[in-house]
Amino acid sequence: MKILISASNMMHINNFHLPYIEALKEMGHQVYVMARGEGADFNIEFEKSTLSVKNFSLVKRIKAIIKEENFDIIFLHTSLCAFFVRLALKGIKKRPRVVNTVHGYLFGKGFSPLHNAIYLLCEKITKKQTDHIVVMNDEDYEIATKNKLSLDGVSKINGIGIDFSKLARREIDKEEKTLVFVGELSKRKNQAYLIRAIKNLPEHRLILVGDGGERPRLEKLIKRNNLSGRVFITGYQADVSSYIQRASVYVSASKIEGLPFNVLEAMHFGKPILASRIKGHVDLLDNDSLFSLKKKDGLKIALSKCSEAERKYDVLKYSKEICLAQNMEIYQAQMEKTKKKPAYV
Repeated sequence: MKILISASNMMHINNFHLPYIEALKEMGHQVYVMARGEGADFNIEFEKSTLSVKNFSLVKRIKAIIKEENFDIIFLHTSLCAFFVRLALKGIKKRPRVVNTVHGYLFGKGFSPLHNAIYLLCEKITKKQTDHIVVMNDEDYEIATKNKLSLDGVSKINGIGIDFSKLARREIDKEEKTLVFVGELSKRKNQAYLIRAIKNLPEHRLILVGDGGERPRLEKLIKRNNLSGRVFITGYQADVSSYIQRASVYVSASKIEGLPFNVLEAMHFGKPILASRIKGHVDLLDNDSLFSLKKKDGLKIALSKCSEAERKYDVLKYSKEICLAQNMEIYQAQMEKTKKKPAYV
């Protein structure tokens, strides 16, 4: 079977999907990758903004590739890529079967009605090009089922899977009053909230592990608030284990998530966690570990009630081995349907 796996960029593919590509190839399938960046079989220069004019201009090229290559099935990842690939499928007779894995819809609770209307419209426009949807949290499952965003059902999984064996425990002492967050520096990950919060937590310091487009703005925010001695940006780190282990409390102020790897990694190390009350977080943590982004002092209030003692979490079901088996079962079921029935127009 000829398979296309597509995401917005190769970093996403390399971080999450290589075990799946390898498994599919071992089964004898031809697997191709469409994404932005080196290593993609089809390098598509997606821009981050969904409404970018350039992204709409890419639709013609994507359509030409799909028609020429005659794929049997397409597995989509990341909302931006999923929208434009499905847009390109419009009008193609006997199109490939399409499975859209949602790593967190870019809309839902906590967003404005206008924002939600725009992004839900994008999903409704392309639902006839969506045979099956895979989601990672309860809110996205409700969105997909309530709005009937696929032609052939919705599956819920425990994420893509984490290789916990790579998260080595080292002889590193926890540092008191140290908050840590790991992730891309972006508006979506909302590190700016954490920086503003630390200003009102004079006994604490904050370590932000990661890099990204928001770094210059965040560095200015740190300097403007005279926090250079208490807020530190490490840049990209291939191994984040040592930073997580140093944390007295792991924190996240993300605005939107699917099922966040960084929180699961902190759970693996038994860290107390305080996170924004959003989808993805609410699926992993109890209510006492959640705070509202609508309150400027939400983190401060939660921190005042939080013990720095280690916790025990059940993370086995989120392991790479279990999630790989779970996801491959869905993949195989969808591929069987491709064999039995011609794709929709």
